[in-house]
Amino acid sequence: MKLVKHRITNFHISFDKNEFNVQLFKEENKGSDLYTFDSELFEIIWCSSDHEEEKIRHFIENLHQETDKTLETIYDNLGGVFELFIYNKENNNLFILSDLNGVNGSFYLIKDNQLKFFLNFQNFKEFQIPLQFDEVGIQTHFAFGYQVQPFPLPYKGISRIQGGKLHTFHANLEHSTKELPIKFSTEKPSFSLKNAINVTENLFFGATAGKDSLTLLSQVTEGNERIKTGNFGEVYSADVMQGKEIAVKLDLSYEHTTLCDEDEFEHYANQIANISGGLGTISYVDMLKFVNEGIPPNYSYVMGEAGECVRMFFAEDSNLAKALYNYLTPKEFLLNSFTDNYKKYIEAYPDNISSEITKNYQGNSNAEILINFYRKGRLPGNFGNRHKLLSVFRNKITPFLHEDFIKQTHNLSHERYEHDQIHEQIIYNSNQDLLAFFRNPIQSDVSVQDWNHRMSNEIGEKLYDMLEKRIHVLKSVFNTEKVLALAKKQQKSPNRGLYFLFRILSMAIFVDNINNAIVPCEKR
Repeated sequence: MKLVKHRITNFHISFDKNEFNVQLFKEENKGSDLYTFDSELFEIIWCSSDHEEEKIRHFIENLHQETDKTLETIYDNLGGVFELFIYNKENNNLFILSDLNGVNGSFYLIKDNQLKFFLNFQNFKEFQIPLQFDEVGIQTHFAFGYQVQPFPLPYKGISRIQGGKLHTFHANLEHSTKELPIKFSTEKPSFSLKNAINVTENLFFGATAGKDSLTLLSQVTEGNERIKTGNFGEVYSADVMQGKEIAVKLDLSYEHTTLCDEDEFEHYANQIANISGGLGTISYVDMLKFVNEGIPPNYSYVMGEAGECVRMFFAEDSNLAKALYNYLTPKEFLLNSFTDNYKKYIEAYPDNISSEITKNYQGNSNAEILINFYRKGRLPGNFGNRHKLLSVFRNKITPFLHEDFIKQTHNLSHERYEHDQIHEQIIYNSNQDLLAFFRNPIQSDVSVQDWNHRMSNEIGEKLYDMLEKRIHVLKSVFNTEKVLALAKKQQKSPNRGLYFLFRILSMAIFVDNINNAIVPCEKR
């Protein structure tokens, strides 16, 4: 079996009745793992950093022997973040399976009667397709700050592969889907994340004051020379102080990365916009610098992503809209920024959002509804954007989404999620010395990214200048003068409006870049 390993920053896959063509994009010292396999029956593209080659080979062997069964039971045997393209040469069908929650789901569109799949938007200019806004998608994107099913993407004609399903694209480009199950464990849970972590030799852990990070670090053997740790941010923030203290306690190497200055802010803001298609928030600039400059190219990044899947991330509340308040854009910013075309939507907001969540994410209580929303909505939408950004720079391991951990924890009673019981149990089982950090984490008045202070100096000026240069491309969506006025106000008194501006800037950069790339100069 010839399995070829690549390190890629993106891919474009073209499919129709005559062609299955794969184009891989690569950059020196950047990217994440992708495997290619070719036999008489299948051509396979396997995009994942969460699996050892032995596991991949075993799956492909089973696929050739029992195709239907292997596909239908995939989530019992494969977890983490991944995506598979399986081209059947006999019938010219294309099967696509993303991870259970669709964190790594690709985007796709149709051009010239051919399907085009792409991992991220970094090379979108090659398609030579103008961008058109989807009215519903654009509203919900700026309400949540990311895409949430069942709402469409902000751009017409572009969709994303959903997780938990077997997608079949036929030779005539017809698309059918089949929900796939996962069998939850009926045995007493023996919580561990070690199998998920030990998929590669060189690992870099994000060390913070967060309980997800602490839980992951509890799985590490003290003094392990192949483990590195680090973090970014203000040196007197809780995340930086506790992260360093834990690294020292575990006798692990530790590196700290400073926050972006104004030039780095602009550089990484452009990276975020162009990789995410304007869907990722510019607030990720410091994290992207950390991954790019702080993590060695031959190390995989281990972060606490998805740990909230077994925590009470949202507070229990009788009013769903109130429970979501801290995770939705405040109404005042939408009301004072959108054009009048969106007035009807904003008048019904946020109740229209909470009612749609109730319809599409099931549960017998708000707690159940919200945990299902977190897993199936927030995780693929928000963290999916972040995963795609970071994966352009480094391999990323996602232990909380390993199939064994999901099967043991995702079907437990919701009482087990209260007070982070599962995280505490994992730490207790692995390294009880770390329980002190769990029960009494370091506190600090200094925030990690210190946006309030940074907005009052050069970063705030840079944000305004970048918005002023680009905002015209969103004039059909926003009152541009009011957006710029908000940017000025945020320089003086930063609050949650800053994060709204970060999302606007991201989309403005991307749309402007694409418009300039495909519209002849004389028509601009």
